[in-house]
Amino acid sequence: MRPNAIYSKSGKGVQEASGKTSLLKREHRAVLAAIDGRATLADVAQKSGNEYDADFQRLIVQLDKDGFIREVSSGSAAGPAAGAAKPAGKLDTAIDLDFSSLASSQKANTAPQPTRPPPPPPAPKAPAVDMAAKAAAERRAKEQESTLHRARQEAEEKALAERERHRAEAEAKVRAETEAKLRVEAEKKLREEAAHKVRAEATAKAQADAEARVKAAREATARIAAEQKARQEAERRIKEEAERARREAEEKARREQEELRKRLEEERRAREEIERKAREEAERIRQEAEERARREMEVLRQQIEEDRKAREEAERRAREEMSRARLEADERARRAEERKHKQSEPPAEAPPPPPRPQAAPGNDKFADSLFADLDSFNKREEEGRKKDEETERARKEERLRKAREMEELRAREEEEQRKAEEKQLAREEEERRGKEEEGRLARENEERERKFREEEDKRARESEERSRKAKEEESLAAKTRGDMASGGDSSLQDRRAKAMKRGPGVAAAHRRQERNWGKPVAITLLVILAVALGALHVIPISTADYEKAAREALGQPVRLASGRISLLRGVHYVFKDVRIGERVRIAEVRAFPALDALFDEKKIFKRIELEGATLPQDVLGEALFAKANGENFTVGRVVATQLKLEGPLPLPPLDVDVALDAAGALRVASLAGPENLVANLSSKGSELEFEMSATSFALPIAPELSLDQFGMKGTITRRGMNISSWDGAALSGSVSGTAQVRWGGTWNVEGVVTARGINAAVFAPALLSEGRGGGIGRFWMTGSEPAKLASSGRLEGNFTVNKGVLGSFDLSRAIQTGGRQVTGRTRFTEMSGQATYNAGAVALRNVNIGAGALNAGASADIAQSGALSGRIVIDIRTSTQALRGILILGGTVKEPQVTN
Repeated sequence: MRPNAIYSKSGKGVQEASGKTSLLKREHRAVLAAIDGRATLADVAQKSGNEYDADFQRLIVQLDKDGFIREVSSGSAAGPAAGAAKPAGKLDTAIDLDFSSLASSQKANTAPQPTRPPPPPPAPKAPAVDMAAKAAAERRAKEQESTLHRARQEAEEKALAERERHRAEAEAKVRAETEAKLRVEAEKKLREEAAHKVRAEATAKAQADAEARVKAAREATARIAAEQKARQEAERRIKEEAERARREAEEKARREQEELRKRLEEERRAREEIERKAREEAERIRQEAEERARREMEVLRQQIEEDRKAREEAERRAREEMSRARLEADERARRAEERKHKQSEPPAEAPPPPPRPQAAPGNDKFADSLFADLDSFNKREEEGRKKDEETERARKEERLRKAREMEELRAREEEEQRKAEEKQLAREEEERRGKEEEGRLARENEERERKFREEEDKRARESEERSRKAKEEESLAAKTRGDMASGGDSSLQDRRAKAMKRGPGVAAAHRRQERNWGKPVAITLLVILAVALGALHVIPISTADYEKAAREALGQPVRLASGRISLLRGVHYVFKDVRIGERVRIAEVRAFPALDALFDEKKIFKRIELEGATLPQDVLGEALFAKANGENFTVGRVVATQLKLEGPLPLPPLDVDVALDAAGALRVASLAGPENLVANLSSKGSELEFEMSATSFALPIAPELSLDQFGMKGTITRRGMNISSWDGAALSGSVSGTAQVRWGGTWNVEGVVTARGINAAVFAPALLSEGRGGGIGRFWMTGSEPAKLASSGRLEGNFTVNKGVLGSFDLSRAIQTGGRQVTGRTRFTEMSGQATYNAGAVALRNVNIGAGALNAGASADIAQSGALSGRIVIDIRTSTQALRGILILGGTVKEPQVTN
């Protein structure tokens, strides 16, 4: 490799030198940048700050091998033509726009032979001439190489730009194809994920149901096993009943206290969550109402301003017209007067004109007629103005009435929110008092248990003392009998001596005969005890004392058909066929007495379990507020299984657990039923607070309406209940509201209902086939049969349906064809109006339908039989025309008819 060899950059080298690629080190890239197709390797080494040594030569060889540079001239001393001969040999193997072979071929073809210096004559200065010719030839070769180098660079840049364009187009095409493929794969993945999610949810639900069933089966198995074990260990537990009862009482009290605390905590959290949602919903409703009222007031103000301007313009025109008419009348009257005056006073030189007796009356009649017309016009204008003012006043009063109603509604909502907050504060205060009361009751229970344990210990010590004294007396009596026997019973000693004389076997037999009396006596006592314990389950007990104590406590006659004592599940009484009053029936009552008062005159029961109980619905209010404790009768807890509430309302059987306070009144209660129905009640002064939830719940006053994820809370009194909030899912949307219920001889229900996002097409598919809507309204129901209140109730409110379809007629086609073609469908953006439901009949008023250029107003009535009547006023306004038409509704809800 010669120092005067010349190299140029290839397309790959140009990209690397320009920074589009980064394949070389920085120092190697500096050497590559110095190679320009004109500089020799020595110049390149000098420009890049390197020495032309072996390392530099190896770098040049590596760059040539990697395709970054190509050899333009090998630097041989044979002249330009010979020096360019080597690139010509690379023409076939050069790639990526190598123009060195072209330059070599061009020089070889275009260089004329005469340009070469002629053969030097044999003169002394021949070597100098040869050197000048050689320098000129080298200069021309360099100029040609420079020109070719520029052309090559331009061609390389052009080819590089073309390649970049093709590469960009190819990359864009590949990117578009890749994005399309990725989009298809993403959609496929989304569908697969949705299907997988549905399958996972179904699998999870099935697994949860299976686990619930397995859990229930395990609990049932465990309960059966526990009962069997309890039966097997009955005899052993008889001996340990007092101690076990005490431990059970302590453990149960602790568990109940913990469960009650947890339940109250869960109820508090659930109540806070529900109240938070209610506050958020109330705030949203209030904001929506304020925004709606503001918009309506703005529209009302604009309409009033427009009406005022129109009225002022009309009055101005009327005044101008009246002034013009008055001026014209005055002008005509003046001219008539002038004519009359001229006719009545002729000039002196003229002969008198013939008499014209009708002239003056004619002019008077003309003037009178003119003034009469003017007065008539003024009267008509005045009447029209008054009528317009009355119409405007009525319209303004209607707008103001609506604004006042919206303001009153907002004020009511604010008042309800304020009451809800006050109730929340009162509820928190009541919870605090309830917790204090629970703590007090817990302390009282602990004190009672402590006293019970002390009495048990005292009785145990007394029993031990009696046993010890009995043993001492027995030993003393035995010793006395031994002394008496040794001193005076010679016959017994004689017999023993004779037995010894007879032999040791006879004496041993005699001793065995004396000792074998204890075992038969013990067996006999055990048999008698077992028989007595078995007889306890069969032998009846007297129920008179229990009937009397319960009658004094409840204030109702109580009859117990039979009673007995049972030791299974602890000592308790079993009463059959219990009647309270004339209407409350209980198949079986299990009463668990306090052990310290087992034989006392005062009947104290820790727990009473009811099975097969039936309670009339009309006495439910009295039962909730009744007191079960008396002077000789006290109950701490009542548990009822499958309690049936008989009456007009279709209520499911319930499992009830009630904890009573010291006075026997309801303190806290929990209810459970089908469909995950759970209700909790707690005492609050003269009222009971309640919260209820269920997976699915059919409204008792409207059994045909079932709400999913139902929730309700409020307060209960003896004569009714106030529902502060209720909500649930129905018709693919949500329904919520408040209500007040009063019962007795007549049932009264009233409240507010709010619907959001429900499927409005289910009400009348032939009229409204698609659309989701919502609304707010008030309802009233009154009747003697609560299950039929909904059919005779009344509902008034506003509604809105978004993005719906009228399913039986095309309003646009109807107005364009003059009512000749009406069948089809009409899509609309929004439909709003007022609705009234009254005992099965529906009235729709002020219905507005918006669908782009089409606007319609409608009113309709639907009778109880389904008969439909009403009309629709249609307006279509475009840039070229305005159409208006009226359609008459008829037929039925299922088969509506439309005529022009």
